[in-house]
Amino acid sequence: MKPFLIIDPGHGGNDPGGGSNKLWMEKDLNLKISLYQYERYRQLGVPVMLTRRNDQTLTPSQRTKIIRESGAVYCHSNHINAGGGDGAEVIHSIYGGKKMAEAIAKGLKDSGQNIRRVFTRTLPGKSKQDYYYMNRETGSVVTNIIEYGFADSNRDDITQLSLYYKTYAEAVVKAFCEFAGYSYQIGKTNKLSPKKERKRYLHLPVSASSWRVYPLNAVPVKGNEKGYLNPRKFGGLRYEVIGSTQDHVYIIETRDFGKVQIYAHPKTNALLSEK
Repeated sequence: MKPFLIIDPGHGGNDPGGGSNKLWMEKDLNLKISLYQYERYRQLGVPVMLTRRNDQTLTPSQRTKIIRESGAVYCHSNHINAGGGDGAEVIHSIYGGKKMAEAIAKGLKDSGQNIRRVFTRTLPGKSKQDYYYMNRETGSVVTNIIEYGFADSNRDDITQLSLYYKTYAEAVVKAFCEFAGYSYQIGKTNKLSPKKERKRYLHLPVSASSWRVYPLNAVPVKGNEKGYLNPRKFGGLRYEVIGSTQDHVYIIETRDFGKVQIYAHPKTNALLSEK
């Protein structure tokens, strides 16, 4: 079966990529994002393939040939940016892909990442040719270059990409499925069910007068709050843990806000117990 979508983890092998820093090499983070998306698309029934599955060197001509000859309709080319900016960028061809790019950008924004721009660019002096070879040399495959954030951001991209790259990868999956007409549902890998044999409980200390909670579809960082809990008012608060989206971030159900995410690292004096 021909793929409907091909995912391109940018760079690889002897090309580490410019979006690298002391925490990651761009080629490796691109691959992590791409492998995650590949498995999610397979779960959702989207015919999908990859340009590379491991730390492989591909020349631009090899990479674009794989895409052109794949039979795919669409392509994600996954990257991490550099140059001192902040936020995600999605680049589309001058000949198409704008609607998909806008859908992906909206999905990333809804997940908590700010969007720097959605744009296209032409070669200097050649207004009928795309600047980026991934747009220019991939034939009829509608390709978006997705820059998930900046490796050298002076704002919050480095922290966000370190902690939430899977959240952003999932946001792209959701946005693409909705754009392309595929049914989307959150996967088992995105939820951690409580242990059947033991329930876990989160205890918020009486010393805390304000504790942020976040929507399930947003990155749990300052600015994305859905509201605040007041443990002090109630002599401390106790909630059953019904899931976890990442380390020290739990899903609880509250009276006022419904199901939300809450950050409760041990350093916050929150405690977990089992029953």
